[in-house]
Amino acid sequence: AVLIDFYAEWCAPCKRMEPYLNAIAEDSKDKVVVVRIDADKNPELCKQLKVSGLPVLKLYKNKELLWDQLGFVDEETVREQIKQATR
Repeated sequence: AVLIDFYAEWCAPCKRMEPYLNAIAEDSKDKVVVVRIDADKNPELCKQLKVSGLPVLKLYKNKELLWDQLGFVDEETVREQIKQATR
């Protein structure tokens, strides 16, 4: 599975989510690859993927979008989504 985190340096909720997203990337690397994308540096990609606000998490498995989250979300919810996706 691949978890994409769209963030920006000025985004307060993004900053609150960063530590646990980094932890998930480290302790779940056998299940999920976490990719962090700076929205300000990738406006074209954001447009293509319809990222209109921040933060946005998108969870893919086999190129299929399984979960699309706009706004702050807690670590427990993210881990649960990954668990469901990697069963």
